Amino acid sequence: MTPETTTREPVLDEQFDLAPGMLKDMLLKMHLTRVFEDAAFQQYALGKVHGTMHLCAGQEAVAVGAITALRPDDMITSTHRGHGHAIAKGQDINTMMAELLAKETGVCRGRGGSMHMADLNVGSLGANGVVSGGLPLSVGAGLSIHLRHSDQVCICFFGDGASNEGAFHESINMAAVWKLPVIFLCENNQYGMSMSLGRANSSANIADRAIGYGIPGETVDGMDPLAVYAAAHRAVERARAGQGPTLINALTYRYYGHSKSDKQLYRTKQEVAEWRAKDPIPAFANRLVAAGILCADEAAAIESQAQKIVEDAIAWGDAGVEPAVEHLTDDVYADEPAVLAAPDQVLPAWIKRTFGPETPINPAPGTRELSYSEALREAMRQALQADERVYLIGEDIGIYGGAFGVTGALHEEFGLERVRDTPISENIIVGAAVGSAVAGMRPVAEMQFMDFVTLGMEQLVLQGAKIRYMFGGKATVPMVLRMPAGSGTGAAAQHSESLESWLINVPGLKVVAPATPYEAKGLLLAAIADDNPVMFVENKLLYKVKGPVPEAPYIVPLGKAIVRRPGKDVTVVATSIMVVRALEAAQKLALEGIELEVIDLRTLKPYDAETVIASVKRTGKLLMVHEAPLIGGFGGEIVAMIAQSEAFAYLEAPIVRLGGADVPIPYNPRLERAAVPQTDDIVMAARRLARTEI
Repeated sequence: MTPETTTREPVLDEQFDLAPGMLKDMLLKMHLTRVFEDAAFQQYALGKVHGTMHLCAGQEAVAVGAITALRPDDMITSTHRGHGHAIAKGQDINTMMAELLAKETGVCRGRGGSMHMADLNVGSLGANGVVSGGLPLSVGAGLSIHLRHSDQVCICFFGDGASNEGAFHESINMAAVWKLPVIFLCENNQYGMSMSLGRANSSANIADRAIGYGIPGETVDGMDPLAVYAAAHRAVERARAGQGPTLINALTYRYYGHSKSDKQLYRTKQEVAEWRAKDPIPAFANRLVAAGILCADEAAAIESQAQKIVEDAIAWGDAGVEPAVEHLTDDVYADEPAVLAAPDQVLPAWIKRTFGPETPINPAPGTRELSYSEALREAMRQALQADERVYLIGEDIGIYGGAFGVTGALHEEFGLERVRDTPISENIIVGAAVGSAVAGMRPVAEMQFMDFVTLGMEQLVLQGAKIRYMFGGKATVPMVLRMPAGSGTGAAAQHSESLESWLINVPGLKVVAPATPYEAKGLLLAAIADDNPVMFVENKLLYKVKGPVPEAPYIVPLGKAIVRRPGKDVTVVATSIMVVRALEAAQKLALEGIELEVIDLRTLKPYDAETVIASVKRTGKLLMVHEAPLIGGFGGEIVAMIAQSEAFAYLEAPIVRLGGADVPIPYNPRLERAAVPQTDDIVMAARRLARTEI
């Protein structure tokens, strides 16, 4: 049946399942939002609020009406104009005000500010400074609910401006395809910053877009909290019943400008006055008085109560302490014990929790051989077996088995729910992984090619990497993003990149690049057990390479390099496939009496500086090799680190770097090989360095 879009006029006689106390609470929360924002405006004028704010005055009915339809354990994702959502969901007013005042006592410890308030304890997955940023996260929250077999729902608030973002369409499509319990609620305040709805949208009614995704759409009066409640209630009931998402278009208006700097030249005073005449707060109060639920004195008392709560919040916030500079880097990463390669290492709790108390660290490889791809598949199988929160997500990873066959037939063992094929929607794949991780899952996502992570960078960089810090350490994002990388397959410029340097430059991300089947399995299991987003870079040419791999689960610690081959003449630090080529070069040069010490970094962030420093102090010479372009490549970080360390004094020759040419990867085989270091390039560079011919 074709879904319908409807427009419901405000009704006074609709039967609501709301007790008088609930209706009074709705009015109080609407007043609280307005008074809180008026107070925030004043604090800004006094110079006590840093940066900017986006006020929702005029839109109170949408937040309060919709969230009243939720249970306490339901979730929301919010927007940069999210104070009303936070208050309606039950966030503490005191800590909200302290956050605006940039205090350590703020809800996000002064790290997030107005645009990033979150409190997972009340189901608020956070406000969002990125237009449409919360949409993919809501899909992830809905997926988490679905995979946990819960009857929770998630309301995703967004503005009309976000309805023209790709994330809007991709998110609704994915939620609709999977029938996820997400309500997409557009706070249609008529303007995307200064761009009017009529100038920005080809269709007059945003709810009509629901038809294209096979879901119901409904337009409601966003100045009427009961009309919004009724629409949200219907949508929530549908979602709890497993019938999937609904798109609600709530017509409302913001009384203030887009932000504090907005001169509002794009709208007339008459227009603002007409909407102010529809102010939802006095209208709702009058309605409750007319219905006999309140008397006029009670209505005035509720407003006074809101004023007192906010006045107390300002005093509480003012009394809070400033964040200490020495705690600047707190909560960029989830805390975890150091993992060392010592035989008597006490197994960290995060490993015990996931893979059992007897999980070995750096065990002997044994003699059983697997290919690199088989080792990855075995790691995923064991993680899926060990922890029901683990699931796989990506394009064609199910029946097809993955673009490079890495996931194979895992879907036969674990089903297509946990080995989950997605539409071609890279940003939403990443966003769903991030959102579900925040909501309690441990996703392993796959990009078909590392190049395509560029399509998911918004959710990866602006959401996944930053959420923990923005939320003051109140969230973890335990996800892995697997990415086939590198050249040599004839796939040319758009399928052959090594983009690890991009990712290394993002605080909050860890980056891993295994070079052997042994590391592939052990590092992937460690990454899945980690409470941070881990970028897992897999060179495509390594997938068929075989090597010894223990059968039982084991851990190769993140952040620990390994000396692949000891030597006395030159230290070669390499990553991924360049480790293989460096070892080949070392074997050739050994015949000439030149002994290379080859270090496999394994983890690029955090990397093991101590192992590199110790080696350079022994050899006095350093050659850094990676596949990515030399300019801006990871090798520059290692060189800078050595230049700033005690190893610098031990250097007997200038440091040499080998990296890719500053060119997109070409199709022609000869040119493709010339674009990145080959074994012979390493041989020549290492020979000259060993002989101090540099």
